[in-house]
Amino acid sequence: MSETGASSQMTAFAGHFLALPPLLIYLLAKKGLAGLRISKKGLLVSILLGVLTKGIFKLCLDTSMILVGVATSTILMYLAPVWTAIMAVIFFREKLRGYQNFALLLNLIGCTLVVTRGNFTELNISGLGLALGLIAGFLYGLSTILGKVGTSGDDSVTMAFYMFLFSSITTAIFAKPWGDLDLFINSTFMFWAILGGVLSGTVANVLFLTGLSMGIDASKTPIVTSIEVVVATVAGVFLLNEQINLFGYIGIIVMLASIVLMNINIPNPKETTDKALEPK
Repeated sequence: MSETGASSQMTAFAGHFLALPPLLIYLLAKKGLAGLRISKKGLLVSILLGVLTKGIFKLCLDTSMILVGVATSTILMYLAPVWTAIMAVIFFREKLRGYQNFALLLNLIGCTLVVTRGNFTELNISGLGLALGLIAGFLYGLSTILGKVGTSGDDSVTMAFYMFLFSSITTAIFAKPWGDLDLFINSTFMFWAILGGVLSGTVANVLFLTGLSMGIDASKTPIVTSIEVVVATVAGVFLLNEQINLFGYIGIIVMLASIVLMNINIPNPKETTDKALEPK
């Protein structure tokens, strides 16, 4: 999309805005106008998700990439599992076992290897860039917490619709799409924009919110969704002819290991012993 002359703000706006039509068609076809009904809490959460974890997040991440580079900003963004784990402990009283804390560390190490390919000389230091990267990571982690709160009572597809509605408004303020209307008659731009809007926007976020509504621990979610780094890396190799070296492959293996480790249930010896000693 950027090769057609679109700015990063414009690609973000198009991806969010073009996710709306399929969501609207689905809701109206399935439930009619009732599909657009949402509780006050659900609407508030959708606004926060759209404005903060989609709109402001994208702006912080893109600006961080300009100031400190893609590698540094991506690593900072993938501190999200740590932010989410901290918030899950505070808000949901979740408890992380030792091996799960180790999984968090593995995930960060794996992401660093995948992004840098072992070349740390390209990492840049900029106070504002680092701050924005950290904010992007926090907002990315916050999306899990807000999504878990919001999907407790409202339909995940309805929430996704309002989330993208408000994220489209937020990104439009900065993208100013009315100044680039020629892009919307560019077949190349529209092909990839629609594909991105439907797959990366509609399908991905409906699955994400639906998954959160099924009771998955908030602390596990960012680790699971970090598979996107692996997918992006592999897709880059096959679709964009990007190169990956041994460090990249090791990083992918480490990230996959962290996902498996975070989601297995290793019995706690103390709890097992205490349960065995309970009177029958």
